[in-house]
Amino acid sequence: MVGSILDDGTVKGGTGWGAEFAKICNKDLFVFDQAKDAWSKWEHGAWKVVEAPVVSAGHFTGTGTRFLENNGKKALEELFSRSFK
Repeated sequence: MVGSILDDGTVKGGTGWGAEFAKICNKDLFVFDQAKDAWSKWEHGAWKVVEAPVVSAGHFTGTGTRFLENNGKKALEELFSRSFK
């Protein structure tokens, strides 16, 4: 996901609905926060900053803000490059 992680641990806007559903279903959840220019993973009820995640599941969902910034676009390009060589 690409979006903004808010101080209360939720993700801003419509992207947040998908994030909350992933939490409820105990799915791996990674968000690239464009404002912080960093990837984070939801683990044990909190966000933890992570370096360079990789898509490892056979099925995954990618979603995010409609206001994609240059750093968000770059993060997605690098994620796909790392994950799908």
